[in-house]
Amino acid sequence: MFGGSSISEATGSGIIVSSDGYILTNNHIINSADSSIYYEVSEATKVYVYLYNDETPYEAKIIGTDEETDLAVIKIEKKGLTKAEFADSDELVVGQTVYAVGNPGGSEFFGSVTNGIISAIGRPVSSSTGYEMECIQHTSAINPGNSGGALVNGEGKVVGINSMKIASTEYEGMGFAVPMSIALPVAQALVQ
Repeated sequence: MFGGSSISEATGSGIIVSSDGYILTNNHIINSADSSIYYEVSEATKVYVYLYNDETPYEAKIIGTDEETDLAVIKIEKKGLTKAEFADSDELVVGQTVYAVGNPGGSEFFGSVTNGIISAIGRPVSSSTGYEMECIQHTSAINPGNSGGALVNGEGKVVGINSMKIASTEYEGMGFAVPMSIALPVAQALVQ
């Protein structure tokens, strides 16, 4: 997924949540090319979606964004999409294997998968916007472009939305995802 405006551009990932084109992603992808710089979504903001095995850019409508959970819902005009399957994130256990799916670095590494384990559940993490979120902490490699992508369990069911990582030479393997127990209700509220 590619988003941006005439001022800035960002790349990220997303999850199809309904067969009629609703997609869940991160607010910081929709709002800025740099997650530390936020600007208000305007009429000039353009978001384009590229689907797996389809080179057609679909212009997306921004349905809603939530800065506190760093979630956003967008919609493309395409029917018959295969929606993601979801698992109960409340059933995760520390040490469980998970996989991060996304587009690190944009389209060049489209659909990359990395694996890791759950390090913590309900980990309080402060976002760059000043909100504290309870996240799934995991060790799957997360890179720019993975934001908004799926964190899945061994059955391929989505348990979280990758949102951030600690990017510092002192830290490795510290990725964070919004659990689906939070993300799905927020997505439903944004659609409504």
